[in-house]
Amino acid sequence: MAGGPTRRRRSGAAGRAPSSGKTGAGRQGASPRRRSRAALPARAASTHGRRRGSSLTARAAILAIALASVVLAVALPFKIWVAQRGQISALEAQTRAQQQHVAALQHQQQQWQDPAYVEQQARVRLHYVKPGEKVYIVLGRPKPAATPAQHQTPTAPSVSGPWYSRLWQTVEIAGATTK
Repeated sequence: MAGGPTRRRRSGAAGRAPSSGKTGAGRQGASPRRRSRAALPARAASTHGRRRGSSLTARAAILAIALASVVLAVALPFKIWVAQRGQISALEAQTRAQQQHVAALQHQQQQWQDPAYVEQQARVRLHYVKPGEKVYIVLGRPKPAATPAQHQTPTAPSVSGPWYSRLWQTVEIAGATTK
């Protein structure tokens, strides 16, 4: 054993030589090759025990690669799903706004079907009057209340009323001088 690469053939159930010098002591006609190899799993376990540290890291690396592959395979569809959910919620909000707008237009259409509403709008917007009525239109701006303590910044006057009134107001605004 100490000398060189000599191989000893072990025999027996636990790798020991049988106590008696006879081969096949317990069995009749058993050859040495057919003897039990029950010790092999113990030896294999001992060799795997030494390699278990490197085998575990290889398994861990394979597991990490597999998990990374799964994460990469799921990441893009998940990103697309989140983007689509955002688009769906934006479109639902847009649909609700459009439905409210349609409801407002339908209400306005119902108002214009009423002859009393049409008459009121003609009086307000176009200054229509019934025969025999007198209408007075005051031109010019109302005089502001005198407040000498306040310094007012010039603002653009609002233009409102029917089209001919708005036209005249723009002429007045263009001809007014700022002091």
